[in-house]
Amino acid sequence: MPITEYIDYKPAKVYDQGKSPTCVAHAFFTLLSEHVQQKYKKEVEFDFYKYHDEMEKHRNGKLRVKYLCVKAKEDGYRTKCGRLVKIGSYRRFSAWRRWDFLCRHIQSPNVGPMLFAVKRYKGHKLNPKDTDVIEMPTEAQFKKKKMVGHMMMIRGFQYSAEWLIIQNSWGKGDSVRLLPHEVLNKICKYMYYVKNVTIK
Repeated sequence: MPITEYIDYKPAKVYDQGKSPTCVAHAFFTLLSEHVQQKYKKEVEFDFYKYHDEMEKHRNGKLRVKYLCVKAKEDGYRTKCGRLVKIGSYRRFSAWRRWDFLCRHIQSPNVGPMLFAVKRYKGHKLNPKDTDVIEMPTEAQFKKKKMVGHMMMIRGFQYSAEWLIIQNSWGKGDSVRLLPHEVLNKICKYMYYVKNVTIK
């Protein structure tokens, strides 16, 4: 399948986590909302904070995103309106360094948007105010003590430029940024995607 030059799955609503440490829940449930919107043309909303608290209480040492995926497959999650959303499968994606392969998955109707966790370095901006492009951390920043990681959603790409279009949960209307693939390769920890989302 030819790779398209540009793709952007625009979420129905941009959610802001504020100062709360809930980036995993925000990214995950924004991803579920995006899948529901694509497949069913319906906008849904989840209680991020409720499910964040449940995740922290019950995950028993598992990666937080894996806990959310397992529960989404086995039990599902209720939207604020009471609809049940489940996934058919999930997968940890480890081939992000291969640009063409990554783009093919993002544009595939069976995969689409993905979650990705990054390493953070003091002074390095993941939501810069003066540019739309996230820059490479400097050598000095790489040498500083790492900060707590962060999770965001890949919502598309610009193929020729080798830029990913990402959705952050910091800020209400200015949280979409461009992430060069070479920067992703330096700061990414892991990725996940989900498939076959259903709503009842």
